Order: sequence, then C-alpha cells, then structure tokens
Amino acid sequence: MTQPAPEGYLARRQASVWTRIHPFFAFGQLLTFLVSVGLLVAYLFGKVSFSIVAISVLIKIGLMAGAMLTGAFWEQDVFGQFWFAPEFFVEDVITVIVFALHLAYLYAVYAAPFGGKLALPTLAIAYTAYAINVGQYVIRHNKVRQDERELSASKRLRKSA
Repeated sequence: MTQPAPEGYLARRQASVWTRIHPFFAFGQLLTFLVSVGLLVAYLFGKVSFSIVAISVLIKIGLMAGAMLTGAFWEQDVFGQFWFAPEFFVEDVITVIVFALHLAYLYAVYAAPFGGKLALPTLAIAYTAYAINVGQYVIRHNKVRQDERELSASKRLRKSA
C-alpha cells in the first residue's frame, strides 16, 4: 500500500463530501455480511432456507456496489482519478477481485452450473476475500488516524514554539 503525503491527503480527505457518505455503504455492507454469515450458519444447521441467505447476499452485493461507487467519487476528490490512483491501487485491485467473486456467486446461484453445487463454495471464497479486504481497509484506516494524530501534534508543537 503506497501511502500519500499526510498533510495534503488529509486535507483533501476531510474536504470531500464522500468521506461522510461512503461509510454508510461500507458499514452497511459489513453489518449485512455479519448477518449473512449468521444466516449461512443457520442454513447449514437447517434453521433457514437458502433463499433467505441468497437475499442477504443480494443486499450485501447492492451495498458493495454503492460502496464502490461512492469510493470512486471519494478517490476522485482525494487523488484526482476515479479508480486505481497510485495511492490506492492495491485497495482498488482487491476490491475489484472481491466484487468479481461476488458476481461469480450470483452466477453460481442463478445460472446454476453443476446443479447449483458451486453456490456455497463460491460464497465461502467471496466472503473470505471480503474479510481480507475489510482487514486491509482497517489497517489503512488506522494508519490514516495515526497520521492525523501526528499531524495535529506537529501543528500544536509549531504553534507553541
């Protein structure tokens, strides 16, 4: 992950309206993911039908699409291009892979190759990739917060000197 220069990046990040809008989709997707995993476990124990799991996954994919769209607008505001800015390249590549895996799940469910037997393994792969994706975003978010604290402390020191 390439790290942008903290001061300019942080100012652009804070100025972007998408910094405040994007989290609704991102956290909504995370919450839906957690509910969906719970439903998947319930399905495996025969407590709910697969259609309930499929609906939760559709909701998650919709929120993921919203997160990708608002993330692209945010990236435009902060880095000057909609996708694959050098500072966010790795995150974008991983996100595209995760989205493609979710689309593969949709294909496995609705086109049902091999009698639909690929649906659960494909969902497991897509959800594992999503969990990894969340992890790398948490690492980046923590780094940004650290940069903000360091920048704020640096400004306070300059003012007091």
